[in-house]
Amino acid sequence: MQKRKLLTIALILQLLVTLGLGSAVACGSTRDRAPSGLIVWGRDFSGLSKNEVSSQLKEMIPSVVSLNGTVYPLKLDRSYADIDNWLDILFQFKTGNHFSDLIHTLERPFVVISPNPLEVNKEEIIAQLQALSVNINKTMLPATITYTNGRLVKTKGQDGQELDIDATLLKISQEHKLKQVELIVNSIPALPDAEDVLKISNILGDYTTYFDPQDVPRTKNLRLASIAINNHLIPPGEVFSFNDVVGERTEAAGYLPAFIFQGNDVVKGDGGGICQDSSTLFQAARQAHLSIVEQHTHSLPVSYVLKGQDATVSFGVLDFRFRNDTKGYLLLSSRTGQNWLRIKLFGLADDQHPELQKPEGYPRHPEDWTQDPK
Repeated sequence: MQKRKLLTIALILQLLVTLGLGSAVACGSTRDRAPSGLIVWGRDFSGLSKNEVSSQLKEMIPSVVSLNGTVYPLKLDRSYADIDNWLDILFQFKTGNHFSDLIHTLERPFVVISPNPLEVNKEEIIAQLQALSVNINKTMLPATITYTNGRLVKTKGQDGQELDIDATLLKISQEHKLKQVELIVNSIPALPDAEDVLKISNILGDYTTYFDPQDVPRTKNLRLASIAINNHLIPPGEVFSFNDVVGERTEAAGYLPAFIFQGNDVVKGDGGGICQDSSTLFQAARQAHLSIVEQHTHSLPVSYVLKGQDATVSFGVLDFRFRNDTKGYLLLSSRTGQNWLRIKLFGLADDQHPELQKPEGYPRHPEDWTQDPK
């Protein structure tokens, strides 16, 4: 009986040793292998070694970007290092001790799907795309139009382009089959474009007022404001603000103290005289049948327009504003002569904004479109 018991114990011990040796062998053959069900970027890496997984993952990252046939290689050192670090975590069960490795192997799940998100190194890619953008980006050049020497001078302009860094990074991050990715570049249309300025051909407003050139400070202020608004383009639907375009009338901007109305008093103030610019522009806007958004009259009559037909301005307080409710851009031309200020509005005529039939002014108007007052 005793012998049977000893024999049974011996058999059990032999079985345990056999199982232990078998498990150790099994562990030794699997501890360097990816767990079953390891799926990364849509590919199954089950049973592959760490080096095999690393090599294949690195091949799944695009290494070249291109634009219109020109290729630009990408440096992926940091992205490759991130893959190896990620795999170090995934394969960290390897201890070198068969028994310990066996325990870790038994604890590992049968299905693993990207335990931590694996991505390209964004900082590495963005830095390279930013460097490429210096040569890829093109500044948009708007079409231009000016009224010079009695005629409209136009340029076509040029579309711009800009590398879309965020969209290209996303495209690189999501591409795991192709080694080359086309850069995403956004077009920046010229605004206004050649067609927009081509439509500016009709005179919608043309008004002239007169001043005393002997009043030097006032004349200088009037001329400065005229220069500020000259050849200003107003997009369709936009509200033109005299104060926004001319800016604050300060000594630093070149404006001098000149007489202004303050209630019923006449006092000196910075920028005195520019209300003749805003009032002349008001008359041209009326001729063009534009919507007046803001307009104020002086507290006393002025000499350069009829009573009640002026438009006083004061920076930060009173403004003259009108809306371009035509179907195209408006070109504002403002010029001065020895004693006159002439403002024209060029645009696209329509039923609500017909072409002006003759130039007007106060107290007299120019003889024709091309001849300025004497």
